[in-house]
Amino acid sequence: MTSELRITAPFEVASLPAEGLPLERLRTIIQDSHVSFLIGAGSSVPFIAPLGDVENALTELNEPDDETQLARASLQGYFFDRVLLPNLRLLNARNDADAQKLIKSYGRFVGALNRVLLKRRSTLLGKQVNIFTTNVDMAFEHALELLEIDTNDGFAGKIQPRLDLGEYGTLRFRQGARFEYRSEIPTFNLVKIHGSAGWRRQGDEIYFDHSLDVIKAVHSKYEAAKGTLLEIKAPSDVDALVLGLSATGRALDQAGLDFAEAYKDLQIVNPEKTKFASTVLNKTYYELIRRFANELEKENSVLLTHGFSFRDEHLLDLVLRTASTNPTLQVIIFCYDRASYHAIKSLFPSEKVKNGNVLFVRPAEPKADEEERKLSLDVVVEDFLELLLDETSRPVDHIIEFRLGSDEHA
Repeated sequence: MTSELRITAPFEVASLPAEGLPLERLRTIIQDSHVSFLIGAGSSVPFIAPLGDVENALTELNEPDDETQLARASLQGYFFDRVLLPNLRLLNARNDADAQKLIKSYGRFVGALNRVLLKRRSTLLGKQVNIFTTNVDMAFEHALELLEIDTNDGFAGKIQPRLDLGEYGTLRFRQGARFEYRSEIPTFNLVKIHGSAGWRRQGDEIYFDHSLDVIKAVHSKYEAAKGTLLEIKAPSDVDALVLGLSATGRALDQAGLDFAEAYKDLQIVNPEKTKFASTVLNKTYYELIRRFANELEKENSVLLTHGFSFRDEHLLDLVLRTASTNPTLQVIIFCYDRASYHAIKSLFPSEKVKNGNVLFVRPAEPKADEEERKLSLDVVVEDFLELLLDETSRPVDHIIEFRLGSDEHA
């Protein structure tokens, strides 16, 4: 039995186009530039909900005493529950409508971008796009595979795929069977800057974890430890001082200690300012950051960001520096709403953006009787990427088939 998930939604031009980026200017930039995207946590909302200021809270909870360690492990449990655990639902998306919706959203994005690359007129630029993401969820992997889009994810091998950063940048061509003509195939470089739920470490190497066995192992420890961890229900509860007070006179029991130890097996960059202190992942992180910087330093390059708040100071500083030193770099920041536009714009003062090469795209100010058309990933696809294709109607790009009752996608 099969179930069809169609990628393309009914065609409908937004009545309130976003401000800050004319479509023709975007068309020219995309056609004539080395294209990179930076995708943040906001692109996976609401499937993965906003967490609050976990980074600052974890950074402040750095004392070795029992109470602080309880508060810290509780925050890690909250992060695991909200960000890592939902990947098991993505693994079995055929039985989960919300997981299917997220994959559909990412599928529309990569599908439209793939068609844009196919129509690229320049023969001087390869049909490649870089997707840099700080997200550790596996929505991109699922969407790219189900759409059968050629992808360099940094892993080499089939039986036990091993992370080999030399895989990035590989070009792919298709050659005719009878004639020796060659045509380049659009290729996506998927770069998971902060690691992934689908990574596992073995010795000094990182391998792809198809079945998410590490997540499942940590999950069992987390379930056993729930009784000893502090309850964190909402982003407003993410406060180091409040959690520290709640932990007064308490300590982790053995189940809590086991969870804290198992949590270290996750190959993700921890959401805290001291996140660079791991070994294998530390080296991998800096290699991926270097690749990100190299792409931004190329002549005639563009970085488009979505769902990224720039609260990561390291990445913010890198984008500011390259925008200042590379006048041919164009940075385009899609802001979810007008409130986030003001917050993000304040991080890019004019004295630090001397080349004037940072554009902010924000929803148009709504009329009195209309709601703000917030720039979700679907809206960016509808109002920008799909309109770049000059199509008066949008055919179905692909049909994703979830084989219900089958184990082959389990």
